[in-house]
Amino acid sequence: MKKIFALLAVISVPALAQDHAPVSSITTATWAQYKDEYQQSPRCGKDEITLWTCETGKRVYSLCSSHEVTRTTGYMQYRASDRGKVVLTYPAEKKPPLGIFVYNSYGSGDASVEFTNNGYGYTLFDALRGGSSIHVAAPAPSGKQTEIQCGSNQTLQLNYSMRLMHDAGLWDAN
Repeated sequence: MKKIFALLAVISVPALAQDHAPVSSITTATWAQYKDEYQQSPRCGKDEITLWTCETGKRVYSLCSSHEVTRTTGYMQYRASDRGKVVLTYPAEKKPPLGIFVYNSYGSGDASVEFTNNGYGYTLFDALRGGSSIHVAAPAPSGKQTEIQCGSNQTLQLNYSMRLMHDAGLWDAN
């Protein structure tokens, strides 16, 4: 019995150390394959990808990206406008998103992008089934939380979005 347990322990250790790269349908995804799945936001330029967008009345919230993003090249920016006037651009400069944004993919198929700006925590949540939303948490001591409901059919789960997030170092695909 002890020999079997020791053998299993030795066999199991390498399995734990394996790299958790995304499946090949994500790592080989191209802009050409998925471009028709992305809607264009008025906040993102024609030469950019609208990775996520939410329009509520007179406000538009969007996550814009260059077509290619790595740990050292390309960029992502969150942009918000009120009645057509840009009220927030984060980060202010177009730069690689590593260390600025975090991407999460959940077993349910949902996905999110998180970031912090001036102490406020933002989560762009993209439900696979149902509506998307933005969660904003104010800094302490108030800690007030706001949720903005958005429509459905967002794009954070598309293979090309997931590839950009992985290539940029925002998602480790665990």
